[in-house]
Amino acid sequence: MVNADGPVAAGAAHIVLAEDEPMIGRILHFKLGMEGHRVSWVRSAAAAERLVAAGDVDLLLCDVTLEEDGCALCLRLLQGPRPPRAGVVLMPEQRDSAAQARARQAGAAALVLKPFKPTVVAATLRELLGTRPAG
Repeated sequence: MVNADGPVAAGAAHIVLAEDEPMIGRILHFKLGMEGHRVSWVRSAAAAERLVAAGDVDLLLCDVTLEEDGCALCLRLLQGPRPPRAGVVLMPEQRDSAAQARARQAGAAALVLKPFKPTVVAATLRELLGTRPAG
């Protein structure tokens, strides 16, 4: 697990980022940390599930193509005892309409289609979390 390196404000949202692609993970980890969020970056569904189960998670940002289907993880977490407060945002590929449909059926609060711009991801999460941009 990797935590954010940027400045974390008191009362910052805790975002669990579940992404196994190193470049995408680094970009999102940096961008969300710079937005003032506390980011826990994990590379597997199992690690994400452990963090969410422990509580105190505001939002899960999850790739749909981890070692386990991210849509199944989303459904399980949302039906569990401690779902992320602002929900789950799933990241399917833009060209994969079946994954997009599964993500919606799983109850995702929002979808971020890959490839994406980090600023779009940050704006989507701000809207769900009810926060303003950092700076």
